[in-house]
Amino acid sequence: MTGIILAGGKSVRMGTNKAFLKYGNTPFIEIQIDILRHLFREIIISANDVHLYDYLKLPVVPDVQPGKGPISGICAGLIQAKYSYAFAIACDMPFVNKEVILYMKGLVKNNDYDVIVPHTVRGPEPLHAFYSKNCIATMQQCLEEENLRLTDFLKKVNVRHVKVEELMKAGTDIKSFINLNTYKEYEKYCS
Repeated sequence: MTGIILAGGKSVRMGTNKAFLKYGNTPFIEIQIDILRHLFREIIISANDVHLYDYLKLPVVPDVQPGKGPISGICAGLIQAKYSYAFAIACDMPFVNKEVILYMKGLVKNNDYDVIVPHTVRGPEPLHAFYSKNCIATMQQCLEEENLRLTDFLKKVNVRHVKVEELMKAGTDIKSFINLNTYKEYEKYCS
């Protein structure tokens, strides 16, 4: 399987590239890479500023259609991926929990689902989910139609929702779904 780190966002609310914000002394993206390396055979970074990530020595793919949001980045990663399933995670989620990913990875069987997505009180968490290459055509259609919301895309494919209660029963910590969009949130969780 492949791990895709989504680092192509504009970071408008944060005011700086969130991939390089630090938790402790380590940039978020390096925290994620360290964990994903133990879980996936391939790691791809989805970003439009390709040169910023050269030092990581990983493949970097630009969005299928720049400026179209995460659906474009996930689609680009799936097209590039060597494997039929990929785990996609936003770069602003520094509290990656290996156990959550492993539990969800265990649900990937025989192409039963196009997407395996955790479902919290906020709703689905599509920026911390598994996607099948079967999603590429539907994602491209959504991009052509300018229907860019991942929640709308999820209605068009076969989805396995993983409730928080299910993850908690499996002994996993749901802190991994925290994403940091503002500097205030960053200070709250990372200082």
